[in-house]
Amino acid sequence: MKKKKDIEKPNIMERNKTFHRRKIWIISVVVITCLIGLMGRLVYLMVFRSEYYTKLATDLQQREREIKAARGKIIDSTGTVLASNESVCTISVIHNQITDPEKVIEVLCSELGLSEETVRKRVEKVSSIEKIKSNVDKETGNRILSYGLDGIKVDEDYKRYYPFSDLASKVLGFTGGDNQGIIGLEVMYDDYLKGENGMILTTTDARGIEVEDTPEVRQEPISGNDLYISLDYNIQSYCMQAAEKAYIAKEADGVCILAMNPQNGEILAMVDYPEFDLNDPFTLNEAYSEYTGTEQEDEYRNKMWRNWCVSDTYEPGSTFKIITTSAALEEDLVSVEENFYCPGYIMVEDRRIRCHKTTGHGSENFAQAIQNSCNQVFIIMNLATDVSRKVKNCKSCTNMYVISRF
Repeated sequence: MKKKKDIEKPNIMERNKTFHRRKIWIISVVVITCLIGLMGRLVYLMVFRSEYYTKLATDLQQREREIKAARGKIIDSTGTVLASNESVCTISVIHNQITDPEKVIEVLCSELGLSEETVRKRVEKVSSIEKIKSNVDKETGNRILSYGLDGIKVDEDYKRYYPFSDLASKVLGFTGGDNQGIIGLEVMYDDYLKGENGMILTTTDARGIEVEDTPEVRQEPISGNDLYISLDYNIQSYCMQAAEKAYIAKEADGVCILAMNPQNGEILAMVDYPEFDLNDPFTLNEAYSEYTGTEQEDEYRNKMWRNWCVSDTYEPGSTFKIITTSAALEEDLVSVEENFYCPGYIMVEDRRIRCHKTTGHGSENFAQAIQNSCNQVFIIMNLATDVSRKVKNCKSCTNMYVISRF
């Protein structure tokens, strides 16, 4: 007869085997689940997020240097280019690539005319790329390249150039150091003129040093659009000469001339004398040169840039007499053979209005009244025009009242 202990032993072994099988099965399920999860994650990263991580890797491996786009030209109605571009260079340094910092500092100070303190501060600054100077002429850029120093980058650039210097300066405006518009048409149409900048991509290692035998990738810039305007170079030049003569003869603070095509409203010339040099816009012109280097320099620089033709209001004065005359002629209220008498004043209601010639112009015909800019004659024409329009809206009225005004 078997003992109880011998009977229970096989049962315990069977239970242990079952337990181990269950444990192995659970572990296997967990491992398989984890593997499926990892595989799913890899598929997600490699397929659905590939563009994002490719961009991150590219940003780490490549150094970017911007290529400025050529700004669009400004061209007048005769085809004359009023604003163009000049090829220049931008000088930069890459700290991790410099092998002889002292020589680099010496060359840059000598060629660019900068102080050693300024250059040293930028050369020793730990950054991906540090700009030293922009708008450097091509000849200087080529000389710097000829030294063959590591870490110096000379990139092509464009500088705004105005062939006629101060012609229509307050109309055209100018650009800043990074070729963005500051005032005038340059800022008004900046988005249209500026174009899209390009890029030079250089592959580097973890220390930021360029990988040898790896070509640079160049993304070409897209030039800006040309801007065609209604100004006429010849009319603008003539008006500017006339404004200069008036400025000198009358010892005026400023002279404004605006020439417009009456058929369609196109502006043919706009002069606000004295103008300023568009190629050197931050230097005060002769009218404000005494404030150079003073605390008021910025204030007078803004005054120098201000276009009084469009930025300020003023009483039209005698210029409005053209409209008064045109209205009277159109309504047949006056003829060129009409005769007038100016005693030096006229009563309008209860007001006594003087002519600018207080002694009066005496007897004068229509043409002489226009030449004399006689206030009394123009007041008479204006009153007649006003009454004429009222009479036209009143069926019971007659034109006799209008005629009696004369």
